[in-house]
Amino acid sequence: MPITIHTSPAIASSTPSSVTTASFTPVAGGLLVAMLSGSSDAQPVVSGGGLTWTRQVRQNTGGSQFYADIWTAPVSSASPMTVSASLGGSFNAMGLKVDVISGQHPINPIGQTGTGTTSTNNATVTGYESSTDGSRGFCSAVEGEGLGTPTSSDQGFGWFVNVSGFFPNAGLAVRKAADTANSGTTVTFNLDASGSSTADWRWAALEILPEPPLRPASPRMPATAVHRAASW
Repeated sequence: MPITIHTSPAIASSTPSSVTTASFTPVAGGLLVAMLSGSSDAQPVVSGGGLTWTRQVRQNTGGSQFYADIWTAPVSSASPMTVSASLGGSFNAMGLKVDVISGQHPINPIGQTGTGTTSTNNATVTGYESSTDGSRGFCSAVEGEGLGTPTSSDQGFGWFVNVSGFFPNAGLAVRKAADTANSGTTVTFNLDASGSSTADWRWAALEILPEPPLRPASPRMPATAVHRAASW
């Protein structure tokens, strides 16, 4: 069963200390993938739906105030909900994109992760090497120069917030448009900052593993069975 992206809330951005998505209804048995990015000297926390949220990967190189996170939460029932991210501190800004998916591995859907930084304005970064056939890639990125709303040649969702008119912040949530067909594939993500000036990208990538294929049942012959030829 391929990984499927279902109807999901639009990216939400806010300042200074919390952001909340619009209400949505996930699919029972699915998985929520929350791509969170922003600036703060505090640790952000994702919550919502009464679900158990786990941060799977984070980029916060060198103690920078800029961070990029990806969190996940398994869904048991299809009930309306919102998802929020909150943190402390001041002069904060953040963007939150939640994707509703199904077709993930039912026991351990978390695959490879990767993080990195680059000053290239329009960058294609290497997230990870896929670990299995049919996985799907996600990436959260923050652009520390705050050049404007970023975009992506992948499926990208950008945000831009200018805190108090003096502290511009920008970020991007990216997902691959299709599952990665083969294991061992280098999975890349495009991060395109506004304009052409030098950027300050910090990104975190995550592989979601697919449900394993069903194996056909093998017929079993009783131990007492006797083979008889069609003719003697």
